[in-house]
Amino acid sequence: MYLFKAPYKFQILKVKLLLGLIFMSSRGFGQNECLDNPKYISSTQNGVINWKQFPEFSLPFKNVYTGPRFKDSLQLPLKHGFSHLANFTSADRNLPQKNRAILWGGTASLQGQPWYEIESPWANDLVKYQEKWRREVREMADMFTDTEGKAMPNLDILMLDVEREIPTDAAIRFLKADNTLPLKYRKLSDIDFTERYKKDLSKIYAEPIKYLKANGIPNITQFASYSDAPIKNVEFPLNYNWQEWQTSDKVLNYYMIDSVSKKVGGEFYNQNNFLAPSAYFCYEYSLIKEYPNIAYQLFQIEANVARSNKDIMLFEWLSYNKCQVNSNYGFNQAIKKHLIEAQAIMPYFSGAKGIWLWENPINPDSLNYSRYETYINALYRLSFFKDFFIGNYRLIIPKSAYQHFQDRDPIWRGVLKGNEILIAAINEFANDNETTDLEVNYGGWTQKIQLKGKETFLCKFQIQDLQTNYLLYPNPSKGSFTFEYFGDNLLTGNLKIVDFLGREVFAQTFNGTTRKQNFDIKLVSGSYFLKYVENEKVVVKKIIIL
Repeated sequence: MYLFKAPYKFQILKVKLLLGLIFMSSRGFGQNECLDNPKYISSTQNGVINWKQFPEFSLPFKNVYTGPRFKDSLQLPLKHGFSHLANFTSADRNLPQKNRAILWGGTASLQGQPWYEIESPWANDLVKYQEKWRREVREMADMFTDTEGKAMPNLDILMLDVEREIPTDAAIRFLKADNTLPLKYRKLSDIDFTERYKKDLSKIYAEPIKYLKANGIPNITQFASYSDAPIKNVEFPLNYNWQEWQTSDKVLNYYMIDSVSKKVGGEFYNQNNFLAPSAYFCYEYSLIKEYPNIAYQLFQIEANVARSNKDIMLFEWLSYNKCQVNSNYGFNQAIKKHLIEAQAIMPYFSGAKGIWLWENPINPDSLNYSRYETYINALYRLSFFKDFFIGNYRLIIPKSAYQHFQDRDPIWRGVLKGNEILIAAINEFANDNETTDLEVNYGGWTQKIQLKGKETFLCKFQIQDLQTNYLLYPNPSKGSFTFEYFGDNLLTGNLKIVDFLGREVFAQTFNGTTRKQNFDIKLVSGSYFLKYVENEKVVVKKIIIL
């Protein structure tokens, strides 16, 4: 039985959007479309999440729900912005495989084994580990009717939780003094010992997935490993500059590195279909009074996007993690409302293709879980603009999250599709009743927006300047550059390059097979103009050849 019917205001908003009418927020933006935060009823009763007050909606992301279910037999998260369940009830035995995800906790946890006891890759009994893995995946299989009694479950996503590695070179060298290690390793020089540890640790990290694939896990199953990404759980981004985070080998997680090329790669990295960095709020190392939480979280995404072409699924939690002793926030205490809203919306604007919403496995019904309603409401708000993330679109990131972390200033991100741009923005350092004036721009388009307190701003704008949909990069160049269109159609016009005297030096006709064309043209250094004509469209870009 419904606890609440969907609020009448929700239905009015939805009908207006479906009719294509324009919403005007209290901020007021002429003909642009903004949607105020829909109202919802925050539960005061403990042990309750009131999903049914929200209309059903979907999002074009892989969003996994591991939060409390409280005897939910209707799989309500799947009807409210989530694509997968990872916390099951007895009613989920026939859950479609496409909606199944499991977090495989304690993958390396086996008492008596060096990998578990001292995080050593040496002298482990892999036969005993395989017995453990066989037993645990059979238990997974028994959770579902179609695989009950079988060796392997049918899953869409299997997320490993390993966390058995020594993170720093100094700590690895300290392990060398452990007399339980085989003598042949302890006799190595410090440098050789460290390198051998990293190499062999990478090998043993690959063993669980190797075992599953050798023993019949369905090919459709997607693998990832909690927190294990090229840039892993960065404690303080300013330890390195942004250029180093994007390019340097020294910042990489060593068991995500190819041992030959020393670049992102290796067996374990290659086994992961996507990456799952984590960025919980208020770690014990947050030494700044006002920690830039949102910038910290977005940095985890942007740094990994810079190092890998694999999709990012960000781990999130609606509680604070281990905070410093003198902090006002304690472990497992609900994060503040503005952080809940922001982490439900902002990660997609930095490149995340999904979210794994984690929760402490112990969910006593004596606690209040209204924070989940805040999160659902934010996802619902984003769902009105979900078409921006379908098909051909471009993320607009005017300033890196790293720089925002350093400057502690308002953040905005955009999604460009066709002649429209969706803007998300937040000033997490504002007072609750403070307003922040912010100018956002892209190409020749500029718009002034106003942020209210710490709320997440979300608004769609029309871009009248046609030039912003056509990109030319890099520019300047030595003659190797790309011309790309960000819109719904393909290139079907004529392109010409002329010098400063108007003389044509290059021409090409497009036949509607691509939106992007790479060029490598030998030109004398200087200034040129690219002119693209398609029916009534005329696009002109200045080119500088070095």
